[in-house]
Amino acid sequence: MAAMLLALATQQYTYLANPNTTDATIDDLYETTMDAIDWVPTSTAWTRIGYIEMERAKRATTPERATQHYLLADNAFTTALTISPMDTYTWVRLTFTRLRTGGAADGSAVASLRMSLLTGPYERNIAVNQISYAMTLWSQLTPAEQEDIRGKIRWIDTLEHRDLVNLAKRNLETIRITVEAMSTTQEKQFSRFILDINKPD
Repeated sequence: MAAMLLALATQQYTYLANPNTTDATIDDLYETTMDAIDWVPTSTAWTRIGYIEMERAKRATTPERATQHYLLADNAFTTALTISPMDTYTWVRLTFTRLRTGGAADGSAVASLRMSLLTGPYERNIAVNQISYAMTLWSQLTPAEQEDIRGKIRWIDTLEHRDLVNLAKRNLETIRITVEAMSTTQEKQFSRFILDINKPD
């Protein structure tokens, strides 16, 4: 029964972020996933609850409602991690929700970021997200952690150059950090990066 319920939830989950997906469909997905959790509380199911709450937060009509849903997502991701503590992707999502709910100030966001970097130091699909969150929390990182992020910047530039350029152009601080990191690369790579961050959007 649990497998069947989770399969139903997985099928609907494909459409979660589609703006044409109705709130009623999202509510049905939530109920189906919670029914599966009642049978077998897996980390996968709890992670999906977290994604549902993140989508609800994006659709919220007030900042207060959005925060409530981000807090519910935080709780779901935390529960998932008690079951599967080495899940890098969930640590990254937890960092995001904590940044949305005051975690930058209380230290919880940098704690989850550190766990994401520990469990997945070279995960290509989420590296730009990790770098982005690290830049937001830059002053809370140790010098060694900052140097690790600079190394990650140089590495991901060879794989996701355009995404890194877009991140670098976010503000003056992100430009400073990325340029500082890229300044130790080969001249051709550095010149390309500088050229691209100076191109108009």
